Amino acid sequence: MAGTSILTSCTLEWVQDKGLCSPATVTALTNLGYKQLTTIQLHAFPQLLAKSNTFLHARTGSGKTLAFLIPTIERLRAMGFKKSHGVGALIITPTRELAQQIALVLKPLANAHGFSSLTLIGGTKLTGVDLKNGAAFVVGTPGRLREALTSFDNTRLPVHNLRILILDEADRLLDNGSHTQHVHKIFSALPQEKVQKILVSATVTSKCKEVAKEVLKTDFLYITAEKEASTTSAQVKQNYLSVGTSDRISMLVTVLQTLRKKKIIVFFNSCHSVKFHHGVLSHFSLPVLYCMGQEKQVRRSSTYTKFLEMERGTLLTTGMAERGWDIPGIHWIIQYDPPHKPEDYIHRIGRTGRGESQVGQALLFLRPEENQFIDVLRNLKVELEQLEFCGNLKDTQEKIDSLILDNMEIQQMAKMAFKKFVRAYQCHKLRKIFSIHALNLHEVCRDFGFTKPPMELGQLT
Repeated sequence: MAGTSILTSCTLEWVQDKGLCSPATVTALTNLGYKQLTTIQLHAFPQLLAKSNTFLHARTGSGKTLAFLIPTIERLRAMGFKKSHGVGALIITPTRELAQQIALVLKPLANAHGFSSLTLIGGTKLTGVDLKNGAAFVVGTPGRLREALTSFDNTRLPVHNLRILILDEADRLLDNGSHTQHVHKIFSALPQEKVQKILVSATVTSKCKEVAKEVLKTDFLYITAEKEASTTSAQVKQNYLSVGTSDRISMLVTVLQTLRKKKIIVFFNSCHSVKFHHGVLSHFSLPVLYCMGQEKQVRRSSTYTKFLEMERGTLLTTGMAERGWDIPGIHWIIQYDPPHKPEDYIHRIGRTGRGESQVGQALLFLRPEENQFIDVLRNLKVELEQLEFCGNLKDTQEKIDSLILDNMEIQQMAKMAFKKFVRAYQCHKLRKIFSIHALNLHEVCRDFGFTKPPMELGQLT
């Protein structure tokens, strides 16, 4: 299956001839294996070089990172930005892993021009970090950047000469949650004149645009590489399974056993559910890792790197991996728990089928009473095909029941996972579809290996 090409016919040499890119940048990109511009890059370069405040919209895997990094580097180069000037470009991302990935892409390009770069993320201490001199490029997560810009000692980042502010995954940063509060504080600590603002996202809502204007106090030129009917990549074949509540975990085991030679990411809506399902799946001799937001940064980075290097295997994770993770060779994305926001479905499946001529598969688990979610996705121009399962899950379910009954540690994980699942369901943003009152809790118990709700959890609803 081949999707619409994300590449244009414009080569790097053409870009250089048009004055949109310097020879040093072209050489660095060529050494990294790049030859042509993607559509969003072609649209973005002239406007960003013209210092326009811009909202870039393009689907995942379409080259957005280079679309903002290259013009940013070229702007600082053209103005003769020096180390003594402090921070020239500030890039904010919602997750640590995305910040690290941007820093990885940035490093060889910045080095080509002698620019320094600094990465500031949660889970790492600022103690010992040279904030006083800053760096031409600073990439970081909202909370850590706020700390680096608003601390009361003399070690704040020097942003008096800041020229470019970039919000990657802007819809997540501006969803009126804790990230938005941090962005407010960060912006108030920055110079208000001569700073170009660039917002980037694979999904853009009217609410996001409103909050962007409110927080950053400016209008934006809107640039998109997407046609109305191409919300998701044609390179990803999307499917869903209608699975009864009490059959879900045995179905997951069966699917992963079938795909054991593939590289897969499975999404859950809680950290406790990740840990419980990892405990169960590990007993079926499946190559399973897990990574989630509550862990220490060292373990998160270690797991991420290990999965990055694996040719096959399964990573269980939460919404922390929805955005920005650029892991090559992902064959399948499985959404065991549907996301709380339909836009996040788009981000999740964007972890596969990334780049030119890459294909992938996506599978969404839905209970029969949740099938209206398909209509919601279709309103977002997302088309899914229903898969049918004709096998027998009884033997697998009996093995799972026996495992949980005999293993006290997994029992405790199951209790916490059950508890968090119910509470998350109660708070779902699409309550007409994901209604706690329509959910059979006795069947949910079976999904977590219990024949009836644990006594201490009996008052959840």
